[in-house]
Amino acid sequence: MVALLALLVVAPTVFFYFLIIRGSDRYEPEPFWLLSVAFFWGAVVSTLTAIVFNEVGEGAVRASLGAGQAALVDASTASFVAPLVEETSKGFGVLVLWAISALWVKEIDGALDGAIYGGVIGLGFTMTEDVLYISSAGAQHGGEAFFQVFVLRTVLAGLGHASFTAMTGLGVGIAAESSSGLTKLLAPIGGWCAAVGLHFLHNYLVTFLYDGGSGLVFKMLLFWTFDALFFALILTLAVRDRAIVLKGLVDEAGRALHPKELQRTASYWMLVPLWNFFSLMGSPKGYGEARRKQLDLIELSFLKHRRRRGERGQDLDAREQELRQRIHQSNQAGVFIGAR
Repeated sequence: MVALLALLVVAPTVFFYFLIIRGSDRYEPEPFWLLSVAFFWGAVVSTLTAIVFNEVGEGAVRASLGAGQAALVDASTASFVAPLVEETSKGFGVLVLWAISALWVKEIDGALDGAIYGGVIGLGFTMTEDVLYISSAGAQHGGEAFFQVFVLRTVLAGLGHASFTAMTGLGVGIAAESSSGLTKLLAPIGGWCAAVGLHFLHNYLVTFLYDGGSGLVFKMLLFWTFDALFFALILTLAVRDRAIVLKGLVDEAGRALHPKELQRTASYWMLVPLWNFFSLMGSPKGYGEARRKQLDLIELSFLKHRRRRGERGQDLDAREQELRQRIHQSNQAGVFIGAR
């Protein structure tokens, strides 16, 4: 019963974070079903794997330090075992998604996509871990402890795992868009090292320096610093995607799209939540048709970016032809992105 109550309070909060992360990709939103696979990996596969190997690691630490060092064993496990175990189990999920993308759906096009999938896997892990911690606190210490742990872990620090695993996703995203075999090998490893390093730094400072009172303020500032870095990364990558869209569509202006449509689609205002939604509401054929045309144009720009990276193939040619045909049909039907 306590676990169910914990799930009921944690799930909506985590879903809110999910919407924020998904909404950060203004130009080429990832498919909901694939994001759901990422979330499931974090919530189930990564969590179960981490529980097993964290227990194994804790046993090894206890054997090394002695049974009488319970507090030191817990702190050492959190600092030196958990980051390795948890970032490896979550990071493997990013690699699985990269394989799915490379062999089938072609969805991880670059660094931003990788960071978002890594962040969503981290959110899945957060949901299951927080439900376990909150329900345990409630069962052992009552309603006040239940509420305190929920506020501390989920409300104030709910993006921690997302920010760590986004580093692995960033490395995978860089590898996905690179034509260099060495980069494809080293970028995911570098991203995983960054994820483990940030996770270690976070856990070490919290477990060894946190002492209640003023330590709580330090703990919150630490959490929010990692969150700020995460969103700074996402924003930087979103600006980079905007540059790819602009470069891919600037030579299409006057042919596939009107210059005003290019200006709206490649505007920095696209990075502001809901700006594009309200901007397209005044489109002559309605929001839905305008957004479909806009997404086709954006996909065309990323396809051209893939060609500049050296990608070739009949599938790429067929997809470009299909996109250009759909854009042409939209133009023939009078679809316009935004008000004329």
